[in-house]
Amino acid sequence: MKKNDPPLQYHVLIYHDVKKVQLDIDVDPGGGFESGFESTTLTAVVPHLHGFGFSIHHEDLIDKVGKLFGMQDIIVGYPEFDDKLIIKTNDGDKVRDIFSDEKIRQVFQSLRGFSLHTGTRNIGDTDNKEDFVELMIDRGVLDLEELRKIYTAFVGMLNAMDTAIKNDIIEDII
Repeated sequence: MKKNDPPLQYHVLIYHDVKKVQLDIDVDPGGGFESGFESTTLTAVVPHLHGFGFSIHHEDLIDKVGKLFGMQDIIVGYPEFDDKLIIKTNDGDKVRDIFSDEKIRQVFQSLRGFSLHTGTRNIGDTDNKEDFVELMIDRGVLDLEELRKIYTAFVGMLNAMDTAIKNDIIEDII
């Protein structure tokens, strides 16, 4: 990444233990009649979500107005995290477990203009599906120290997710 100063596009697949994390940074400064565009995305395949899903983003003015008209999100029990983020999920206990590490929560609750969500997509041109987790930030994160903190929190969240899902599977067996 240091070779291009600053990089306008940076795409890399990072092998972290047994996980593969795709990092994509796109910066289009625009010009002429075009406005610019920036994004940073971290994506990882997560095997077997077993129906678990969540979506998290920073609470903005539109969300506050939506809450006045009845929009609801869940409360996971970490006050600052709950106050700063909109959390949608089908399993609040699992989200609470995944974000039990305060350092991970602090990174996500300090971000603006982002979405973190689970999903399912087709593998290539087949009908086979894979589950994934994706963090999309609406700016190019070019500061290496900030990128390192975000990446570390993302991988920590993935590890906690693996543990929470395995614990649920074990409980179902017992």
